[in-house]
Amino acid sequence: MAKTYINVPVTDEEKARIEKTDAAWTGPKLIVLTAVTLGVALLVLWLAANGYFVKMNA
Repeated sequence: MAKTYINVPVTDEEKARIEKTDAAWTGPKLIVLTAVTLGVALLVLWLAANGYFVKMNA
């Protein structure tokens, strides 16, 4: 029977792959990814609010 990983049964190969990807995503990488995502979202909202996506008929 397979071991469990966070209460989900996984094989040893899946566990090794999960641990490898978990080790690659460290705190600083996640912080930068979050900041970039927030920046893009705010930029899109600002552009939409200023009518850059849909030109209104005046």
